[in-house]
Amino acid sequence: RLLLVSFRGAGVRSGATYGGQTPLIKVSVGEFTSVAMLQRDWVLTHEMVHLAFPSVPQAHHWIEEGLATYVEPLARHAAGQLSAEVVWRDLVEGLPKGLPRPGDKGLDHTPTWGRTYWGGALFCLLADIEIRQRTNNRYGLRDALRAIVAAGGSMRVRWPLVRALEIGDQAIEVPVLMELYARMKATPVAIDLVDLWRRLGVKLQEDVVLFEEEAPLASIRRA
Repeated sequence: RLLLVSFRGAGVRSGATYGGQTPLIKVSVGEFTSVAMLQRDWVLTHEMVHLAFPSVPQAHHWIEEGLATYVEPLARHAAGQLSAEVVWRDLVEGLPKGLPRPGDKGLDHTPTWGRTYWGGALFCLLADIEIRQRTNNRYGLRDALRAIVAAGGSMRVRWPLVRALEIGDQAIEVPVLMELYARMKATPVAIDLVDLWRRLGVKLQEDVVLFEEEAPLASIRRA
């Protein structure tokens, strides 16, 4: 079900998704919102991504929000709403918010906003890259997520996180999701994002993204 709550103003203010046998998406939309504003907005796409993953215990809320944060711009790019340059610029600017800070623990034990949304998104990006490297671009994170849905793992059900990750790994034929989860769930893993962008061939120059096609992981980035 989709519940639209109006307010006096323009734009999309917030969204939330609730699981169960009849999942509900609730979105606040200003009564003066134009079609053009809706076409540019990301909230409803983000909320709909939640529908395509099982509800998991609260300690793993980062995977729910991280997936929605990571998948939303990719879905909008596939639909022709965002350019690849915009998708990568937003990742370059946003992912540092997900890095562990002093005193942080692993993803299962640091429920801050940055670690939940952007730390979860970083997990997804790292998984996507690793899957594509280890399968020679035969599979990506998308294939694992599709397998989870095909196995009944939608927001209608509540699963242990490990069950979903194991199903995803079976589909991509490499244990990337379980290995990365074991690495990041209880330990604050610092990722060298500057080096990652270099290897992917993503360069941010005065708010403009440039792609370097000779970079070691350029084919992974294009995929």
